[in-house]
Amino acid sequence: MNDYSVTFNGLTIGANTSYPIVAIEGLGGTAPLRIQDDNRGYIDGSYTGRDFYDERTVYIDVIVLGNNSTTAQANYKTLQQAFAPQSIGYYNDPTGYTSSSEQLQLFQFRLNANTGDKRMYGRSRGLVTPITPDFTYGFIRTRIQMSFPDPRYYDDAGTTVTGTIAGFTNNGWAISCPTINVTTSATSGEITNGTLGSPNDGFTHMYFSNVASGQLMNVDLLSRIVYYQGSPARNVLTAASNGWLQLNPLTSSTWRSSIGSMSVTYRNAYV
Repeated sequence: MNDYSVTFNGLTIGANTSYPIVAIEGLGGTAPLRIQDDNRGYIDGSYTGRDFYDERTVYIDVIVLGNNSTTAQANYKTLQQAFAPQSIGYYNDPTGYTSSSEQLQLFQFRLNANTGDKRMYGRSRGLVTPITPDFTYGFIRTRIQMSFPDPRYYDDAGTTVTGTIAGFTNNGWAISCPTINVTTSATSGEITNGTLGSPNDGFTHMYFSNVASGQLMNVDLLSRIVYYQGSPARNVLTAASNGWLQLNPLTSSTWRSSIGSMSVTYRNAYV
């Protein structure tokens, strides 16, 4: 991608396109916070609570231009199609059963060579376009509103690791929660006490039971859903578990599986 450009739904806008970007609001800096502070009775101040990141809302101000072969109005229609409002956007389903029109869409951006190519998953909430004489005779100004339920952004290039023991290094400064694709052991019988664990980050262990051999299981750490044989099956996760695995920022970790062989594609995460 060129510096200072964005790609969404197959359309690239920004530098060296018919859609130069004037400004981007909400993409830089941290996402808004949901603050869990609670007021103290009879004493000034409050009890401080945990902060959570809220969804990230991004506004992109664009000028739509024409060229020797296409008018600004025709290019604006192309922009409208690519950034058409999406009424619902589920997190990406690793099984592929959820319709792509109902899933969050890939949003890629590059600010400069130092930041490199980054990605997020979000949906468009529409365009705001003032109608002026320029709309008819010259160029079109418009503002695109994007919503990202997961406020983190990630390196566009991922790293894939496989095996029953896998090492990870998250060089970003936010928690990364990829999907673990596990091909369960091909031994006969049923797996009744399988584990996914990480002795490097607080001894987090996820225990599984009633898992047949030779099957595919997807553990979506971001949505905290377990898919087994293509269907949601969080019931295979037992109460003995003491948390969900995650890749902590600026650390390395090792995950071990006694269920079967893992395949995990992960990315550095930032917020």
